[in-house]
Parts: sequence; C-alpha cells; structure tokens
Amino acid sequence: MGQQFSSKKKGRIENFWTIKEKLGQGSFGTVRLCERKSDQLKAAVKIIRKRELSQKEVKILDREADILAKVDNPNCVRLFDIYDTKHHLYLIMELCEGGELFDAICESNFSEADAAAIVQQITKSLIYLHAQGIVHRDLKPENLLYQTKDKKIIKLMDFGLAKALDSQDETLETRCGTLHYVAPEVLSKKPYTYKCDFWSLGVILYVLLCGYLPFYHEERAVTVKLVRAGYFEFDDAEWGEISNDAKDLIRKLLCKDPNQRLEGEEILNHPFMKNAPKSTKAFSPRWLESFKQLNQKRQEEHAQTLVAIAQVSVQLKRWVNLAKEKCGEDPVTEVPLKFAIVE
Repeated sequence: MGQQFSSKKKGRIENFWTIKEKLGQGSFGTVRLCERKSDQLKAAVKIIRKRELSQKEVKILDREADILAKVDNPNCVRLFDIYDTKHHLYLIMELCEGGELFDAICESNFSEADAAAIVQQITKSLIYLHAQGIVHRDLKPENLLYQTKDKKIIKLMDFGLAKALDSQDETLETRCGTLHYVAPEVLSKKPYTYKCDFWSLGVILYVLLCGYLPFYHEERAVTVKLVRAGYFEFDDAEWGEISNDAKDLIRKLLCKDPNQRLEGEEILNHPFMKNAPKSTKAFSPRWLESFKQLNQKRQEEHAQTLVAIAQVSVQLKRWVNLAKEKCGEDPVTEVPLKFAIVE
C-alpha cells in the first residue's frame, strides 16, 4: 500500500476539523467543506475509502500527496493536512470558491489582456514547479480554479499525473494527460521533458481567445494525428480581430519541436504578455456552443465513470462477504486472488 501517508498522520481529523456539506464527487472519493477548529479556516477535504483503492490508485495518491506536501506557491492549490486512518484517507486542501476556468470560458468572453493575465499566473506556477523538478503533465482548464468568486487569482490543482524528477531523471516516458491538451512528444514512444507543460499552456491560450480547441475532431484517431503533426489554424472569421502578438505566442508554444518551444521567462517577456489589448471580442456562438457541448460530454463521462466505480465496489463487497462465509475471517484467504482476477 505504499507509504500510506503514515508520516503525515496527525490523529483523528474530528479533533482538528469540522466536516460539513458535500462539495463534489471525484473518482477517488467525496469532497466536502471543512472548517479548522483552531481558527475557523475553511478548506476542502477529499475523503477516500482506502479499501476501494487499487494498488495503482494508491500509488497515484501517494505521489500526488507527496508532491503537494512540497509545493508552496501562490498559484498552486495548497495541501494543509493529511489524516490516515484504518479505513479512510483525508486530504485537506485549500478551498477554491471561484470555480473552474473551463466553466468561466463557457460563461464569458475574455479580452486579450484577461488571457495574458491568466497565462502569466500559470506560467509563474510552472516556473516554480519546474524549478522544484515537478512536471504537471495534465495542464488544462478543468485543473485551473479561481481562488475566489471575483475570479482574479488562478490556482493549479490535480497533481495526480505530476512527476517529481530526481537527479537521475532528465526525461519522462509515460504517455499520459488529456488528449486535446497533450504535447505531441508525449504521444510518441520517445522520452520527453517538462516542456510538455508549455504546449498545454499554448492550447489553453488558444481556447481563451476563441472559445474552441486547436486540435479537435470527432474521431479520436484523427485528433491524435492532428496533435502529432502539430497542425492547427487561425481561421480568419474567428481570429481576424486577434493581435499578431497573441498568434505569435501561440505558434511558439504550439511548436512541435520542444527545443524550439518557448518556456518560462521567455513567455513572460513576450510582447503579448506586456501589451495585450484590453478590447473583448465576442466568441462565435457556434464555436462556443460546441465547446459547451464538449464540457457537457466531459461531465457526463465523469458521471458514468463514477457510476461504474460504484457498481464495481458493490460487487467487490459481495465477493468479499461471500469469501468470508466460505473461508472465515482468516486473513489467508482467496480474497486477494479474486481481486487480482478483477484487475
């Protein structure tokens, strides 16, 4: 079960935090509002039932918690506490009440200056993470939250796919991330570097300025080909009013060759970041509706996944109970074999 967060254990959570209403449901567990008893600080607690986790999921949570415990940056979600009990794991994290950037894109238009301000915050968080040897690998609007309802400060979250490089690691090889935002080198079988995060940043900037994705096709295989080729367009009807500086930065972020791709301080010093126009161009209703449908499809797929997980959990419990009836409470039973068969 990995490290099981034993080094982070601080006693019973109820002694320090008051757990309140449900905020959401994730693939790993329930998220609830909580309040620290010592100073009434509000936070979000992810409550995970340990017996429902696979070995792979435990490793993901181990890695995410280990990375979050090291991260201390204004634009990254903070991890306050970890409580590890016999049956549950509690991850207490900074509460972000402003919602996802994805939802904000669907609800409003962004000026180039607004987009530049968002990109600046994300870039600074990536500079920090990369300096710590951490590559996020799943940068997308769904993983960017506004800290408060005034939607000024962006927080990067979800480090489940992040990788902390050690002194021996200069490149990565695991193919992971979200297809529409993933860099072409990640889809290949060749090693890649932290620069994959800056490709994803380029996709986000593109979406912020037009309301649709640069690499998209209804057929997944075609989308993969588009990403691998690094092929995208600036349609005149949608991009005619967008500044050349914005297009130039996007081209230099969505550069197929990672060695030529802009990074860190180069992005912050780009002319677009310093002189982005404040005028707002309304998104095309047709493209924005398509983007909203994509968001709706994502939410439906997430809900279906949660239902499937719940169904599997119920079935596993039945198998465990049946095994107990036949084999008794002796820990040396056939239950582990049944789990292995399921996996």
